[in-house]
Amino acid sequence: MGFESIISKINSLPPFPQSIIKLEEAFRMGEPNMKTIVSIIEGDPLLTAGILAKVNAPVFGLKNHIVSVMQAVTLFGLNTVRASALKATMERNFEIDMSPYAISNEDFSKISAMQNALMFQWYMGIDVQRAKIMIPIAFIMETGKVLIAKEVVESSYGEMFRDALMQSSSISQVESDFTGTTSTKICALLFKHWNFETIFAELMENIDNEKEIDSEIKDMVLALKAVRTAINVKEQLSDASIEEGAKIVLKMGYDSTRFVNAARRIRENMKD
Repeated sequence: MGFESIISKINSLPPFPQSIIKLEEAFRMGEPNMKTIVSIIEGDPLLTAGILAKVNAPVFGLKNHIVSVMQAVTLFGLNTVRASALKATMERNFEIDMSPYAISNEDFSKISAMQNALMFQWYMGIDVQRAKIMIPIAFIMETGKVLIAKEVVESSYGEMFRDALMQSSSISQVESDFTGTTSTKICALLFKHWNFETIFAELMENIDNEKEIDSEIKDMVLALKAVRTAINVKEQLSDASIEEGAKIVLKMGYDSTRFVNAARRIRENMKD
């Protein structure tokens, strides 16, 4: 059990459907045409339904229900719709049981949506070009936890894992102690397995890195850390977690006001 078992699970995962492969190819070639993206998505009814479910989530605070892919793209942009497509497809590829993390599957889905919304509302005001990469990653960066949860469920140490998680201030340390790896490292392997853009895996590999991070990606790694600090399986936009996330934003050299305001706005939306 542990790392080798998780790797085996990754290697046995089915390939992504042709719609997602075509979608990722379009983004890999540069800024894709809106009509092309809409056409690819609408050719897959399950993908269309999954995206519409994601963008109509309460976290986005919409007054009117979105009923078409074109409407979603027009309102949120291509990158958020891409993120929603990847998230919806990943969920179709896994049997999800997040009980080892003491949260429901619905809670896990909400956490991912909140992380995506916070990255969208905050980082778009920092760097639009990098945000195009960060927005889809923010929606799927906790996917590694699905495989770690599955490993824990199949093990004999489920209760010990949950107890350790309750007592520890470091989620990644508990993951490493019990499985020999972390969910971010697993996520990086998943991204490689599905042939995502190289930067996706590179960022995930560095999130738990306490050593010097390459200057080319440091800002993006810290941005992901800030979002994961404010929103994670133990705390979702509490005053304390938002404050800790804001500290990382300050270390990045940015005013934390936009980050804090976006976090609080998302928290209010989730109350409705």
